[in-house]
Amino acid sequence: MGALALGTFVRSHKKLSAIIGLIALAIALVEAWSVAAPLRGQIAARSDERHGNYKILSYGLPPSWLPEYTRLLRERYGVGLRHVAGCIVSKALVSYVDSYDEVSAAAVVRKFGRDVFKECEEDARRGFERRVANGSGG
Repeated sequence: MGALALGTFVRSHKKLSAIIGLIALAIALVEAWSVAAPLRGQIAARSDERHGNYKILSYGLPPSWLPEYTRLLRERYGVGLRHVAGCIVSKALVSYVDSYDEVSAAAVVRKFGRDVFKECEEDARRGFERRVANGSGG
């Protein structure tokens, strides 16, 4: 279809052309939103850090010791953990969360001078394993 024929089609089918244009725009916006996920994650984490809101995000099947880990992070360091999705996640969400956590975790390590995530994870695992071994469950 040549440029002249396309112009003629658009002029004679204004509503259809507008609908096609809006659909194309919507698709482009969805794609741009998805591609920008890592940048959006970084920006959100930096904003949270500026406001003193330290947290990490997670997705996937949570480990059995997650409630204890979450409690230790919050009580010891004021760091939150927000589980944002289960096992089925989009590439965009994975990119957003991974970028957010990279910035946020680095800020927490700078603030406390050590890897508080590893410390709390080890303590939560040990506590959970001790409770299971003692028969008090998880």
